[in-house]
Amino acid sequence: MWPYRPITTVFLLAPVVFSFALALDVYMPVIPEMRAILHTSKEMVQLTLSLFFLVTGFGQLLLGPLSDAMGRYKVLIGSILLFFIGSLLCATVNHVGLLIFYRIIQGVGACGMSVTAFAIVRDAYHGKTSAMIYSFLNAMISISPIIGPIIGVILAAFFPWHAIFYFLAILGAFTMLLMLVFAKDSLPVSNRKPFNWGVFSRYFSICRSLTFWAYTVPAIAGVSAFFTLFSMTPYIIETLGQPRSKIGFFFGLAGAAFMVGSLIAGSVVHKLGTFKTSLIGSILIFFSGVLLVVIHLIFGLSLWGFFAPCMFATFGCALTAGSGASGAMEPFGAFPGAASAMFGALQLGGSAVIGSVSTLFPITTALPLAGTMLVMSIISLILFLAYIKFSIKRRDL
Repeated sequence: MWPYRPITTVFLLAPVVFSFALALDVYMPVIPEMRAILHTSKEMVQLTLSLFFLVTGFGQLLLGPLSDAMGRYKVLIGSILLFFIGSLLCATVNHVGLLIFYRIIQGVGACGMSVTAFAIVRDAYHGKTSAMIYSFLNAMISISPIIGPIIGVILAAFFPWHAIFYFLAILGAFTMLLMLVFAKDSLPVSNRKPFNWGVFSRYFSICRSLTFWAYTVPAIAGVSAFFTLFSMTPYIIETLGQPRSKIGFFFGLAGAAFMVGSLIAGSVVHKLGTFKTSLIGSILIFFSGVLLVVIHLIFGLSLWGFFAPCMFATFGCALTAGSGASGAMEPFGAFPGAASAMFGALQLGGSAVIGSVSTLFPITTALPLAGTMLVMSIISLILFLAYIKFSIKRRDL
């Protein structure tokens, strides 16, 4: 059984959930250079980002049920080991194909770490205590966009690009040592569920729910905007002829807006409810997209003209992600784990696909990011209208 107090749990699990975010954010400053270093194209470099994100998303559909069957500890230790090995191998490559493959290994590890960390909280705590721990862990993740690029810039300034992956390997080794010494299995053997491929039929049933999609698509809209911004930031800085150090500052501002949104999302949901909170987040993302287009058409591309509107979108992302998770899982009290895994898979995996499609267009303008925000937020608003009509009809019946 899990023996620790809530505050101890937060500090113990923080490096576990932090690793996933840092594996993206620390890598950001060297992304444009990887084309020349590995003699490849922008699209291939983008795959080192999008496939990592895709695997961490859809991997939840398998690793979640696996941890229900095997226990949290074994899956956690195995996942950290994969993250460590993947990070170490990434530091040794000289070909983009190998880097993509090793990033997939790293992504599987990051996925398992995230899944088991949040499952431990679900096993060990309930009610307001679990909500508090979730909030703190999410706040830890939201710090990564602020400090991750700064760490990457510092490492890239003094060492070759390999140092970024050696840093992640060291983080993995530290996390492994911490878990081996202190972690316990939070899932008793009596509560474990044999792995059953029937869980995938539950995923299909979940995806037939309008309520699920009405809350999940706004979350995808927010995260896909954030992921597209992440993918474009190094190239925008490069296009404007700005030093690499600007990456940490400007992306950090967007990350700070996300962190503020994450910290106040709980109180907003408590006052307004999940539906209105998700709706407000979607409107903010739409407004950000409109603002990006207007500024770009009138003034052209500039640092503040690109990043300032994005702060509305990343703040909105925090609102749609938090309220979306709660609203999407509400109809599935009989199997919340499967609903949570499906939501997480679509949120991250879907955002990886959308963000990758967006970056196929020239990313020397604000328009690909603006298009992502506008298209996804409009789809979200259409789903909200459909959900409202469905709810009214159901009440009338």
